[in-house]
Amino acid sequence: MPACVKPLSASLLLFLLGILTIAGCEKQVSGSHFQVRQVDAVWLDGQVKATLHQDLKLSRDAREALVHGVPLNVQMEIVLRNTGDQSRLTKSLDNYEIRYLPMSEHYQLSLPAGGEVRTFPRLRHLLSELSTVRLSFSTGVLPAGEYELLARTRLNRQKMPPPMRLPVLFSSQWRHDSDWSAWPVDIQPGA
Repeated sequence: MPACVKPLSASLLLFLLGILTIAGCEKQVSGSHFQVRQVDAVWLDGQVKATLHQDLKLSRDAREALVHGVPLNVQMEIVLRNTGDQSRLTKSLDNYEIRYLPMSEHYQLSLPAGGEVRTFPRLRHLLSELSTVRLSFSTGVLPAGEYELLARTRLNRQKMPPPMRLPVLFSSQWRHDSDWSAWPVDIQPGA
């Protein structure tokens, strides 16, 4: 017996297409964004030590979700690549979790990889702490030459509770991602 598949009606197809078009054209809400301002990096003995300077502003919806018990994950991604052939050599991905503690009315920041947990009286203090982040990752031995670090910061929507993932995907209130930025790293012979 052949399987019966009912084709989508033209009106339903146009409705879905319209929703996707509107979602794709929606602008980012002003005042809610992440921006990488500067990355200072040095390479020494097979390790990159970088300091990321950034501005982090959360939208009204993100702040409201946080106060209502939804943890937010800020993800910082750094890629080291060779400027000559544009090959990616290594990647560092760190997640910083932000929570609101209603009993004490404080905000909590959990550092990556089960690191320390810090508490702040105001959200602005926590975001200020994240405005300068020191990262370190191993690269192994690299030949002398010109390299660059690509850096971006984003709100990790995949770590949102499952019922929120689809609405968050289409709402401009949840678009916080910074653009990729490139910063030079010079590796000297014998360093």
